[in-house]
Amino acid sequence: MKYALTLSRWHKVAERAKTDLAVIEAATTAVARIRTALALRNVELGISERLSEADAANRRSKLYRELLDKQDMDMVKPADMRHVPATIGTEEAYSFGRRAGSGITLAIADKTLLDELRAKLAREQARAHALLDEVADANREKLELELAGELVEIAGLAA
Repeated sequence: MKYALTLSRWHKVAERAKTDLAVIEAATTAVARIRTALALRNVELGISERLSEADAANRRSKLYRELLDKQDMDMVKPADMRHVPATIGTEEAYSFGRRAGSGITLAIADKTLLDELRAKLAREQARAHALLDEVADANREKLELELAGELVEIAGLAA
């Protein structure tokens, strides 16, 4: 029997095709045919390419997000360092004479760079979403394959 199913559904059929030896032999052959047909169709539709591009966009988004998240309001800009008072650490109780120093976190990103990172983050997130939407749409494509009768029920296609 021939069935025209979505690519997503054929993936499920390939997962379900497992039982006794004769059926397993038929199923492994069917699974190989299904996966080969899926691979060819995925190439035709550009699914793998889109998934790779979406992954790259998500990685760039993660980098921009991490850079933005590391910026704190209490950071001191290099130009403002001359206004930071010099402090000498005070001795802490029970510290055996060690001195506690004050810490300053230097801000290396200015407003222009932060705005640029925010814009890049938004652009990369939008690109990843668009690509993943295209993949979801492409997976709705129908693919018609022949499937042995004994596999129809196992695969969950029997009505």
